[in-house]
Amino acid sequence: MAKNISRRKFFTGAAASGLAAASVSTIAAQTPQKPKAVGLPDVWGQDFLYQWCPPENVKRDLTPGPGVIRLSNSQDITNKEGTDYASLFKSMRDGGWTACEAASAAWLSRKMPDSEVREIKAQLKAHDVVFYNIHCAGNIIAPDPEAEQWQRHIIDAIHAAEEMDLRMVLTHTGSMYPNRNTAHPLNWSRQGWERSVKALKNICKATAGSKIKVAIEPVNTEAINNPWAMKRLREDVGDERIMCGLDITNMAYAGVAFRMTELLNTTFELLEGMIGYIHAKDFVWDGMLPGLDWAMNGTGNMDYEVFLAHISRIKDPIVYVEFLSSAEEYQQAQRNIRSIANKIGVKIYGTQA
Repeated sequence: MAKNISRRKFFTGAAASGLAAASVSTIAAQTPQKPKAVGLPDVWGQDFLYQWCPPENVKRDLTPGPGVIRLSNSQDITNKEGTDYASLFKSMRDGGWTACEAASAAWLSRKMPDSEVREIKAQLKAHDVVFYNIHCAGNIIAPDPEAEQWQRHIIDAIHAAEEMDLRMVLTHTGSMYPNRNTAHPLNWSRQGWERSVKALKNICKATAGSKIKVAIEPVNTEAINNPWAMKRLREDVGDERIMCGLDITNMAYAGVAFRMTELLNTTFELLEGMIGYIHAKDFVWDGMLPGLDWAMNGTGNMDYEVFLAHISRIKDPIVYVEFLSSAEEYQQAQRNIRSIANKIGVKIYGTQA
């Protein structure tokens, strides 16, 4: 026998059912076509858990390209008054490093005379070291007025890069907090995105006609934390000078920690022609919570064979080794990188003493 249903409950239920049906109908009519997925593809179908395991038979193309990789590290070039540039670049070459970059805050803090600029260029050439970049750890979407100040800093760095005949400046989209390293909940919102695009448009407009590339470094705490975002950023800014200062490790998170080969393949494919230079680190996931820890290059989750093979296919590739704590560790990292490169036939410029 059916249970008695009160008239009130009947009409309440009927109304709810009608609203639900109407809502489904409205949603079906208004929902746009689902866009192409952004992210690595599902391994076992859309209905199967978090797909953090790699698929079987991941493509690992180790074919070396024609590029000869120059290695750079945290021994940045300095323009401190009284610097002996011949000794500086000789020490780099003796250590096996054949490229260098400068930190923007220190480099812009002093205006060098033309004679010193000429001396730097002459010693770079004499020791066959490439000075390629000024690294600006700025925050171009910080709360006003800091955002405008940081944008001006990037513009000044571009002019300084022109003076030294560099390839690029490297910067970040940053955070909507004053500290760019602190993740703001709106960094990945439309508001945060539009603020990033507008800031870069301002920088490109103020330096129109310059040949200096503006490379953006991907970082998980910022909107540019994946290759799809990097590609769209250039499209939305509308300037071919927008490049990627690629740091694969900065885009790593628990969901891709064991799928780095796929992330490497996807990133280099999506950003073909957009990669200005590359940062080289490594990481491990060795705790209960999804916190990733730095590791010595070539000893962690990064697929360094595939990584170096991809890099060698870029024109005039430069790799910046960073986030190690001592000169001895940097030398060990370089030995690891050279050993892996030699194993797969990728060429590294210069020799390590």
